Amino acid sequence: MKKSIALIGGSGFIGTNLANFFAEKNYNVLVIGRSSIDKERFKSDNIKTVLIDVNHTSKLIEALEEYENVIWLVNNLLPGLKMDSLVDDFNLNVSPLVKFLELSRDAMQMKRFIFISSGGTIYGDSVNNTFFTETCPAKPISAYGMSKIVSENYVEYITDKANFDSYILRPSNVYGNFQNLVKPQGIIGFAFNAVINNSTIELFGDGMVTRDFVHVLDLATAIECCVNNIYEGSKVEKYNVASQNGYTIKEIIDLIKEITHTPIKTISKPLRDFDCIYNVLDISKIETNLHWKPKIDIKEGLDSVWKWMNIKS
Repeated sequence: MKKSIALIGGSGFIGTNLANFFAEKNYNVLVIGRSSIDKERFKSDNIKTVLIDVNHTSKLIEALEEYENVIWLVNNLLPGLKMDSLVDDFNLNVSPLVKFLELSRDAMQMKRFIFISSGGTIYGDSVNNTFFTETCPAKPISAYGMSKIVSENYVEYITDKANFDSYILRPSNVYGNFQNLVKPQGIIGFAFNAVINNSTIELFGDGMVTRDFVHVLDLATAIECCVNNIYEGSKVEKYNVASQNGYTIKEIIDLIKEITHTPIKTISKPLRDFDCIYNVLDISKIETNLHWKPKIDIKEGLDSVWKWMNIKS
């Protein structure tokens, strides 16, 4: 019998890559999106798509009846934006998750629930440029990071009384093929967008902000390790998923200039109040427990995105 995996909120950049990755591994894959789904992105007959609003919890439960592994990718707020109403943020991002988990405790065949959180935003700023471990206190400085840590707490609370286990993955800044370059998210998307359109990038803090970047296919292999894990520890495990290498924004822009052979125009701006100066994640726990390591270094990953862009165009 084939393994099965469902991606709630799976029509975006990360979900597209995960669907193709697991389909190639011969999983039955279900992609659930709220609005239109570009089916041409998917390469396999193993992938089924369905449109369901995450607020329609009973329809979600019905669609997921036969799926053992469920990944929650839903988020309606971008990491680099502020939100005036935290109540609206809760209603958009946290409430649908809580309703789903409450109703799915007994109504589904789900064995594993995997929540994609955000290591790049929940920890806040590092003291003395040290790496963040999973035991570091969460100090989010954006609404996006706050919604992620609140969601994590609900996942942990509900899973404790449920029939399934949960994994909370905290990826650093994820990049790769199928990134939205029309409405970019993160510096890599903005830099490639600037190359395509000969536009200017706003460089906050003179480009010395340091981040950890992880390729989406490395995130996929980390999720695969969770799906195949037989570790009998707690019902909820939290893992950083990252490269454990810090790069300044300026270094990333310089790499993309080198790969594309194109100059990128920048304009300096002061740091915003939700910018972290240094955020790099420690991955010792996932290396030890799940024997996972990232395989795609930053230059190789950026080069693959550039090649994908050229094929796409």
